[in-house]
Amino acid sequence: MIQRIQSFWLLVVVILAALSLKFGFYVGTWMNEGVQHPQIILNGHNPSILVFADTIVIVAVSLIAIFMYKNRKQQMLLTVVDLLLSLALFFLYQKEINANFLPGSGTYALTSIFVWIQPIFIILAIKGIYRDMKLLKSADRLRG
Repeated sequence: MIQRIQSFWLLVVVILAALSLKFGFYVGTWMNEGVQHPQIILNGHNPSILVFADTIVIVAVSLIAIFMYKNRKQQMLLTVVDLLLSLALFFLYQKEINANFLPGSGTYALTSIFVWIQPIFIILAIKGIYRDMKLLKSADRLRG
């Protein structure tokens, strides 16, 4: 399963995304129909279904990409899609914060780092896949 370094980076992304479902991203005062609810924690499953769905898809795509190590073109495509989903997750979190939290009432949680560093590991996986593809091309040139 962990054949190459990109598989390790993708496994780290799976773990980080799963942890982001459990731990908070933002803590602040929640506004619900004019009523303030202090110290509400925004995480992967509270309150937005879009954030939850995007996080689950990131986990699924990363897991699928890990097992695509024999087909590097598909693995690269899935990893790029994973990167786009990870970047969309920032947008969705920010949209939730702007729409539902009292402005200036909260702060990012320390565990928001789980979401912030996912794209870094995805980029490392992309670089690993690219190196493997380049290595195979040069080996095929030498054989042919």
